[in-house]
Amino acid sequence: MKSYRAKELDEQLIYKLLSGSIVPRPIAWLTTQNEEGLVNVAPFSFFNVASANPPLLSVAFTGEKDSYLNLRTTKEAVVHLINSDNVVLMNQTAAKLAANESEAEKFALDLEPSQIVNVPSLVKSRVRFETQLYQDISLGREGHLVLLEVVSLSFTDEVIDTEKFYIDIEALGPIARLAGNDYAKLGESFKIERPH
Repeated sequence: MKSYRAKELDEQLIYKLLSGSIVPRPIAWLTTQNEEGLVNVAPFSFFNVASANPPLLSVAFTGEKDSYLNLRTTKEAVVHLINSDNVVLMNQTAAKLAANESEAEKFALDLEPSQIVNVPSLVKSRVRFETQLYQDISLGREGHLVLLEVVSLSFTDEVIDTEKFYIDIEALGPIARLAGNDYAKLGESFKIERPH
């Protein structure tokens, strides 16, 4: 094995090795808004579920991005999951825009009111989680690990069995982040029984 001491690598190399090997990663497509109501839309792949009780999602930010600043101010965000219907639109929103520009307006993304939070939701999403800021943990010089408490969960009809509360993974059609410009669709799945 080739081994590297983290302290001897710069930030860019560490990012490259982590993001290239910890794959596939789910993508959080966040909507946030500032105090004036300007909606920011941005993707984050350092994201996952953190807890079911309380229901928490984790999102890591590098730097003082608009999404992070909005979240810190309003304490609300909506996390949308990515599928083949919205992956191209999601990628467009990764573009760097000025703080006074809205990705929703620039890329003609349809928004609708959320169930609980004030931040609007993206129409083009099969799953969305409305969240409120639970905890903001400072990481190093400019990083932040944010825990978001889920206050509402929304699914399109084809994704959820409302009697058994099963998620139809084929209908969900998740897209995962790899490294660089690479993404992945759900491939072959298999079962392994857990030991009792």
